[in-house]
Amino acid sequence: MTGYTREEMIGYTPAEHNIWIGPADRAKLLDRLRTHGAVHQQELDFRKKSGEVGIGLVSADVFDIAGEPCLIVIGEDITERKRVEEALRQHAADLQIRNEELDTFAHTVAHDLKSPLGNIIGFIEWLQARPDMPTEDRQDYINIIARNALKMNNIIDELLLLAKVRKADVECMPVDMERIVGEAMHRLTFVIAESHAMITAPKIWPVAIGYSPWVEEVWVNYLSNAIKYGGHPPQIELGCDLMPDDMIRFWVHDNGSGIAPEARDNLFTAFIQLSKVRATGHGLGLSIVKHIVEKMGGQVAAQSEASGSTFSFTLPVAL
Repeated sequence: MTGYTREEMIGYTPAEHNIWIGPADRAKLLDRLRTHGAVHQQELDFRKKSGEVGIGLVSADVFDIAGEPCLIVIGEDITERKRVEEALRQHAADLQIRNEELDTFAHTVAHDLKSPLGNIIGFIEWLQARPDMPTEDRQDYINIIARNALKMNNIIDELLLLAKVRKADVECMPVDMERIVGEAMHRLTFVIAESHAMITAPKIWPVAIGYSPWVEEVWVNYLSNAIKYGGHPPQIELGCDLMPDDMIRFWVHDNGSGIAPEARDNLFTAFIQLSKVRATGHGLGLSIVKHIVEKMGGQVAAQSEASGSTFSFTLPVAL
């Protein structure tokens, strides 16, 4: 248990050998022996011959042998047991957090899918009840139905992505940020055109380490939010900064009216949704971004003031 041989132990007191327990715990043990005459199942740190510190479960009692007071001490090494107990405790805490997330997740998804679905059902019933509706009005309603169906599809896509991100382990490697940003903007072609958004970006990007499909999802999320919550029209600037800790900070700045201070702390909290005053969202995007970036070794952040907001994420630099 201690790593010492029998010969190395015999003839020494614990104080002389400095095994079993340190001075502070030893004083506590002796004080309890003097006060109660015995010690039962007390946890103490002990040092092995190798220098490793273990956790012992110690019991001690005083008895007489031929009129002489003697002390018997029984020690059990419970280091591994305590490690397993701590692992189980942490696992239980993680499960509790996950269960709370899933509960919120279920309510959020039900609410966010129900809203566009209700619109779809309502406008279909409206069209069915008015077969003589003018063609132009009918087309307007069909466009609204299509937009709501697309919104539902986007929500489902993000739910699938969130599930994949939580489970997947990917290999990160140098990424072509210019190509990734271009792909993200291509995916948002319709939204950019409809909002008349003006986007500026660097011509040369530093090389970072990441997983290209996930990095693209981060840019799509940040860009779409900048368009939704930007000015009229949205003026969006993309950029990057080399950080002193071998990280690269990539950012998106918009010209919106900013985010209320009380909402900033909840931006990246799972399933928390921003104000629906100007645009509707489903509240999952920034949670997914946080999961993605942290799994790639980076961090997310947001700054906001009256002149606009800046959302950023970091990735390791490709040395």
